[in-house]
Amino acid sequence: MVVLVAGASGGLGSVLARMLREQGATVYGTCRNPAALEGEYPFPFLAMDITDDDSVAAALAVVLEREGRIDAAVNCVNEMFIGSVAETSMPEVIGLYDTNVFGAMRLCRQLAPIMREQEGGGTIVIMSSLGGILAVPYMSSYTSAKFALEAFAEAFRHEVRNDNVRVSIMQPVAMHMERGDTGSHLRLVDGVREGSLSHRMLRQMAKDTAASKLTPQMVAQRIIGIIQSGEAPLRVPLDRARVLGKLKRFAPQAVLDKMVRGLVGLDRAS
Repeated sequence: MVVLVAGASGGLGSVLARMLREQGATVYGTCRNPAALEGEYPFPFLAMDITDDDSVAAALAVVLEREGRIDAAVNCVNEMFIGSVAETSMPEVIGLYDTNVFGAMRLCRQLAPIMREQEGGGTIVIMSSLGGILAVPYMSSYTSAKFALEAFAEAFRHEVRNDNVRVSIMQPVAMHMERGDTGSHLRLVDGVREGSLSHRMLRQMAKDTAASKLTPQMVAQRIIGIIQSGEAPLRVPLDRARVLGKLKRFAPQAVLDKMVRGLVGLDRAS
């Protein structure tokens, strides 16, 4: 089995690619600068900038030239930042959408004809999050991008399912990882002011990540199960996302509002 893991240089992508390799899959990881990672991983890296069509096409072409097929692809490329609508610049929003939404679109639209034409089709796994279920204040750019990503993935799934191309959306909550509470994976936008509630939201997110019982290994094993089974459910909520997904569907809006506002203490704010 040949698997492409986009964004395999850290976090979930690194864990997933290593586990796939240990289980006998032929794995190709992607990142923007593979030369900087030479010798650090038990699988090859290809250069791929998911915000560039030609770069995506070139990486897929290398895999096809070497292996003749791509059985599965997992998009772990993700950008996240915290900031109110007023604090966030339009270039920041556009950059996030280019990575989280348009990047996934670029990858899917180029994978679809490859998987359609090969025997057995293929599986595409798209990483969403709790942000694809609930719109969170001070994370409007991130959560709206995840909403858009889920709508795209669901529509795309209908388009390719008759061609034996399977599409699944993963919805994990914050995963506990052995790294700093904040960093490139969790940051404030440039325009955040002193005293902004965005700081409180950042602290809450860091706290939730540190306390999470969901690990990258758990998420990776679920993804591997989907790839190996050949059966891809539309959405796979993990941990608290299962409960919150049900609340979103059935709870009164007033209950949801109270829960979300309590997340960052909006009702306590002056």
